[in-house]
Amino acid sequence: MNTKSIILFTAMLLSSCASTGIQSNNITDVYVADFGSEDIKHCRPSDVDLSHNEAKEFFLRAKKVEYRVIHDHYNYAPCFIEGTLKYKSMICEWEIRAGATGHIKCGEDTKYFVCDTCEDLFKTK
Repeated sequence: MNTKSIILFTAMLLSSCASTGIQSNNITDVYVADFGSEDIKHCRPSDVDLSHNEAKEFFLRAKKVEYRVIHDHYNYAPCFIEGTLKYKSMICEWEIRAGATGHIKCGEDTKYFVCDTCEDLFKTK
């Protein structure tokens, strides 16, 4: 392998690592505070009934994406749960939607997530 190939491979590897979920040591004190729905006739609390631990698990499994990815490739679910967590010792707000998308907002910074491996978290209990 030549030097250019190694540099390109390393850059690709680092960029793929940057888009993965949150490292478990960076997220603590996940608290589910409330359920919300923009369409109460078609979306119930049971559609996104995650515990505190399951909400944390969502963000650990999810991959970080740009908002445009959610907009273009994922269904927008009208119901969600929301709460707070500590991310790198900062208190942040979060939201997880029934369509396995979510975000974390710390001050003015918002990070968006999708979880393609979280089906088990969203099964009706």
